[in-house]
Amino acid sequence: MRQSAFIALLVVSAGCVLPSAGLDAAGNNPVLKEIQHTEEYFPDEIGSVWRYRGRTRTDTIERVAEATFSNEVSAIGTTNIKGETVKIFRETNQANKGPTDGFFRRDKAGITYYGSQPTTPFEQQLIPYRVLAFPLVMNGTFRQLEKRDVDMLVDLDGDGRHERADVVADVRVVAHTPVTVPAGTFNDAVQIDATMTIVISLTKDRRVITSRDRITSWFARGVGLVKYVEEIEAPPVLETRGEVTYVSEELESYALKRAVGLPSSASPPGRL
Repeated sequence: MRQSAFIALLVVSAGCVLPSAGLDAAGNNPVLKEIQHTEEYFPDEIGSVWRYRGRTRTDTIERVAEATFSNEVSAIGTTNIKGETVKIFRETNQANKGPTDGFFRRDKAGITYYGSQPTTPFEQQLIPYRVLAFPLVMNGTFRQLEKRDVDMLVDLDGDGRHERADVVADVRVVAHTPVTVPAGTFNDAVQIDATMTIVISLTKDRRVITSRDRITSWFARGVGLVKYVEEIEAPPVLETRGEVTYVSEELESYALKRAVGLPSSASPPGRL
């Protein structure tokens, strides 16, 4: 939630857990396997810190811009938003875009996102929304968001009128798999793939353009997010050329706080 005027969010939600469309040998829908103790992949103890090493690259027809960066995420406290107590995750350089605070609430039903600071007018029309539903289901797809005719509150084509957009986002739990990052090898990681599509209707000539955000994340039990890779596709508007931005972050180190009566655990806000 965060990369450009076209991608206001990385994750948005509001749906239900649905089975995958695949069939078994008998032609029946497969039995989906729940991931036990799902919440252990998304702990959120205040005082925990995660440090990431990141890389970003933007490709256009004319140029390639590339950079490395560092990002530190800390669970710093709580605040009240819309009558709910939410936790604050502070990032020093999210996706190489500078500092930001994200607001999340985790309960037995899942994780809900309550926005960020700085934010966008587009994001403010969508929050709060469910990021994930618990328990996670292997090969299950979660319809995060399906909103039609959303006022983007921005004029992209220069005619003095706001563009409108249809937004659809889905998350799929793909696999249990080992993953190796600078912080070590995590054998019990859950891989989650997500896609968000924003179909924008330009008011000037009624042309339709599409922006897509694809992201794969790995979450380790008791640690949280250990790696993500993302591809953000922005379409051309006016004189600008379309571009594709690639972003990745890998966990370098972490310091986890212990909840009373529980093992040490903590997790930064997920990029799902």
